[in-house]
Amino acid sequence: MNAIRRRFALLLLALGLLTGIPAWVPATPCPAGHHELVQPFLITFDRHEHHVIVFVADHPDYEAVEAMVTLRGDQPPLIRAVLNQHDGFQIDHFNDAELARDWAALFTGRRAVYTPIRFAVRRVDGIPRLRLRFTSYRGEDVDLYFEGAAPPTPELGGFINPGEHAAGASLPVMWASRSSAPSDATALTIDEEPFTVAGPAPGVPGGFYTRDFRIGVFRAGHLELELLSAPSRLEEGEYWVYKDHLDNLHLYEILAALGNELTIRKTTTSPALTEEILTAERVGRRIELRSVRATGRKGDDDAAPPPPPAGLTLDLSTPGRFSVSLDEHADLVTGTASHEQRAATQEWALQPVEPSWATNRRVTAAVTRHGDAYLIDGEIGAP
Repeated sequence: MNAIRRRFALLLLALGLLTGIPAWVPATPCPAGHHELVQPFLITFDRHEHHVIVFVADHPDYEAVEAMVTLRGDQPPLIRAVLNQHDGFQIDHFNDAELARDWAALFTGRRAVYTPIRFAVRRVDGIPRLRLRFTSYRGEDVDLYFEGAAPPTPELGGFINPGEHAAGASLPVMWASRSSAPSDATALTIDEEPFTVAGPAPGVPGGFYTRDFRIGVFRAGHLELELLSAPSRLEEGEYWVYKDHLDNLHLYEILAALGNELTIRKTTTSPALTEEILTAERVGRRIELRSVRATGRKGDDDAAPPPPPAGLTLDLSTPGRFSVSLDEHADLVTGTASHEQRAATQEWALQPVEPSWATNRRVTAAVTRHGDAYLIDGEIGAP
């Protein structure tokens, strides 16, 4: 995280934007009539080495307990544990305080908190055995032991239907590479009281462990951006710089400009958001978005972006249509797309048609401009 901030600090010092400048006040005016560019959708994308979920049959509040684990080399793993309520509301528990802060401030329709989380996993004859333990947002001791019934296989993986989880806060696109169902040895206790692990419907296992879990999500939320610098020319190496209401920095750098076609890399110091590769087209004074590819990398990675199709890709290149792909898995979610401008507000809408479970998760993104301030509001819900 500090490396990301140092990179942006050096950039801003070169621009002369840091010395003696109060928050939200740009040091130098942006070029008159500058080109506007803001990516309107709030998107997260992660690759988790481990994912586990168990369905709870007899708890009065919780329907499922879930965890996603990302390994980080010499650092402790990054863990997100989720309590899924019967009404679909989710409470996210992170073992990273900065990440919990940004999630709580950016994404609406859910709750995010910081808490230490214990996680351990091993394999015995290929069968996963793991332990997850944490203190919940209301002080409960949540203790899960998961033992697979068999080694993870692709047959139990694939494209995931999220059910009603976070239906009013997200459109998730999830892919499990290899999964296993729980054995009878799997056990869940909350405050030392045991609860029954059982599938939510006949024939459905009581949970899953997944090795290599990929999740891209369009999220409801709110982001405020203040423009600090904008390019006077749309050329390779030029950039836009923004600061948000949490003092995170956002850099849009032009990687390529071929005729009216632009390729732009978006990076940020926010730990909640990922690197994105945008393609856009210059139409008069406007820049029209054609695609967004969230790579899952953080802003301190100076290596060249991974080539497509790596990541979560939103394709808007066909007028009136959209598709969402996940790595090599193309067109997992498809539907209709619209874009309109009303006074100072631009609004985008994505209405899923396939698969059927996604039709009640319409994505709307509005960007309202007030001078050099841009307010981004994302909503998810029934059409």
